[in-house]
Amino acid sequence: MILDPVELLNILGNENRRRILQLLSFRPFYFNEMAKRLDVGPKAVIDHLEMLERAGLVECYQDQGRRKYFRIVRKTVLEVAVSPHSYGVRAFLSEAAPAVEDNGLAQDMKLLRDELSCLEEKRLELRQLLDQIESREMEIKQMACSAASSFAQNQLEAEILTALLSGDAKAGQLAMRLEVPEIVVLDRLKRLEERGAVHLKSQEWGIQ
Repeated sequence: MILDPVELLNILGNENRRRILQLLSFRPFYFNEMAKRLDVGPKAVIDHLEMLERAGLVECYQDQGRRKYFRIVRKTVLEVAVSPHSYGVRAFLSEAAPAVEDNGLAQDMKLLRDELSCLEEKRLELRQLLDQIESREMEIKQMACSAASSFAQNQLEAEILTALLSGDAKAGQLAMRLEVPEIVVLDRLKRLEERGAVHLKSQEWGIQ
């Protein structure tokens, strides 16, 4: 399933849908139970659950008593990166949610606690590494933007070169991103090409 990150952002923009997901992160619930816990009308809860189902975030199943429960389908990661030189949103799926067991066997809480503690330590290590990567990425982008500004003959050329740092793109895509007429962008690209700054390959422009 391909997730639309913009759609997910819109869905998670609603506080009650976020509260439902937070509740379901502990265990499966049936909708009347959720309505009471969240102090939200049953009809509203059903509407929110239907939207979350369509987005692939939750699913329903029936227990042996035929009561319909809802649970989170799988781990969904939504990342939003905002910096002075870039903006990006992406969503991807991870492992499927564990199946619900009906055998009533008690879990070894100590082992689970220790494993959670170990995972949290790894999460902190990864977060520190990610911070280092993002810091270095920011430094490189600032250096690249400075180089682009020094090479460019005007502000538009600098913005075009900065935009191409994120990857090759067609002239129309650059025009939409920069909100400049395509013919103007194309003219500047050709001038940059003449000066050896960019090249055209398979209808996409890129840094030389």
